[in-house]
Amino acid sequence: MLSSCGNESKSVSDAKELQSEIKKMQPGGTPTTEGGWTMTAKINGEKWAATSIISPKVAGRIAGEGNDKTISLPYDRRGMVPGEKTTFSHNNAIDLMTNDDVAMWGGYTGAMEITKVDGNWAEGRFYVSANDDATGKSLEVTEGFFRISLAGK
Repeated sequence: MLSSCGNESKSVSDAKELQSEIKKMQPGGTPTTEGGWTMTAKINGEKWAATSIISPKVAGRIAGEGNDKTISLPYDRRGMVPGEKTTFSHNNAIDLMTNDDVAMWGGYTGAMEITKVDGNWAEGRFYVSANDDATGKSLEVTEGFFRISLAGK
């Protein structure tokens, strides 16, 4: 059985260090553009937009990064079919990295739906709720949208 020393700031520091190491391991993302690679959402009611997206062929996920926040959605190329819906759970979650006192969130309540597949592009919508038991804080992602290329980077 493990016990906590209650050192919350060390946990935040460790989470931020992990974020930094993950970013170092990931190859550069593709810059987002209108009509191209795109990811947008509202995070706790504030508009957010990715400035780059790492190719799902590289990351194994749909990962958008911008403004010190990352949203990482589950990805399965076989599921890129209009109307396909993924319900998030502990085994299939959105990963959220933020520049706050929680730093790493797991989004277990919500869903993602593929809305369009056209040529080499796939689009979808998503929403999720995340809670941090240690701080009692919650995070709501609403109006999520992504567009990715299925052709490659």
